[in-house]
Amino acid sequence: MRNDTMTTAMSTTTKASTSNWSARLDGAFWLALILFAGAGLLVVGKLPMWIVGLVVAAGGALGALLFLLRWLAKRRDPAYSPGRSFGAFALGGALGMVGLASLPVYYLAFWVQSGPTAVPLATLSNGQKTVIFQGMQHIGSEEFYKSVVFDLEQALADGYTLFYEGVTPVDGRPDLTDWFNQTLRGSKQDLSAGYKKMAEQCGLSFQLNYFDAIKADMAMHPSRHITADANFLEMKTEYDRLLREDPAFAAGMAAKAAKAKPATSDSGDPFALFLGIVEGATPEQKKLAGIVCRGVLGMAVSGALGEANDPSNRVIVDFRNKTLARFVDESKSEKIYITYGAAHFPGFFAELQQRDPKFAIRSVKGVRPMTLPDEPHLASSAVSGTAQ
Repeated sequence: MRNDTMTTAMSTTTKASTSNWSARLDGAFWLALILFAGAGLLVVGKLPMWIVGLVVAAGGALGALLFLLRWLAKRRDPAYSPGRSFGAFALGGALGMVGLASLPVYYLAFWVQSGPTAVPLATLSNGQKTVIFQGMQHIGSEEFYKSVVFDLEQALADGYTLFYEGVTPVDGRPDLTDWFNQTLRGSKQDLSAGYKKMAEQCGLSFQLNYFDAIKADMAMHPSRHITADANFLEMKTEYDRLLREDPAFAAGMAAKAAKAKPATSDSGDPFALFLGIVEGATPEQKKLAGIVCRGVLGMAVSGALGEANDPSNRVIVDFRNKTLARFVDESKSEKIYITYGAAHFPGFFAELQQRDPKFAIRSVKGVRPMTLPDEPHLASSAVSGTAQ
């Protein structure tokens, strides 16, 4: 009898201990879920109320579905309370969905802050020529462009020749411009106007707005300012050559043409719908949109959106890399400062080394062209260092 009593007491103690641990785990779960939802609310709470309602409703619906599965498993248990269980699942689903809905924004903010979005600032030399390559981005933070212009002014004072990016039209050949827009770009939208609008809606700046400071020197010393890029005729000639000589390129362009629509002033712009929505947004919503803009642009710069697989890049990127390398190789200047799209640097350097294997990277560091909204200063990039 005494043994039975002890066994019962131990069993009761074990059940109580198990119950306590279960309650603690349950409390920890709900605390974590509330904190997760709180972090999500910092983002979701800035959205229009109808979107917030949809997020909460979707979470509640997911909770109801999970409750149904739970009810099917527990419906014969007399201790099971369906009403209480449904409320817990619905609340948990709503809280979880609020947190989940914010994750894309936090992820895009990470892209802005992390190394993959940095553009290169590299110094190259073959022992005779010194070439500085400043990677650029069409839109970015004001502080970035101001720092670039400051460096350009200093480079001019130090005797550098400045090389710029810029595909040029051919006089009397509007057909080449139409070909470029339809075949390679897929849009007739004015690039500068599009970038200006994107910059305004994303809370960023357009790069050409900051180069007025060196226009006076362009007028006084035009030989020190070179547009080191291809024109539409050169690009069309290269395009036709690739069609004749490279079956893979021809097949890729044919597949792209089959999917393409006739180019219009609005087509080919993945940000068009997004920017239209942002125009009527509140200041807080525009700040949120600014994070999304920066993140998507950062992913585009890093190649994470898959644009590197576009066959048009054989002409838009690769051929122009060869052209830039030719300009550098044939230039009489011993000091050259290049401002060019950041994505061009790896290919340009490879082409330059093919022309002159003595060229090597003397130093390189990453510079972030964008900061988060309200971030006062450009922080140091995670990608920086020196190469010998």
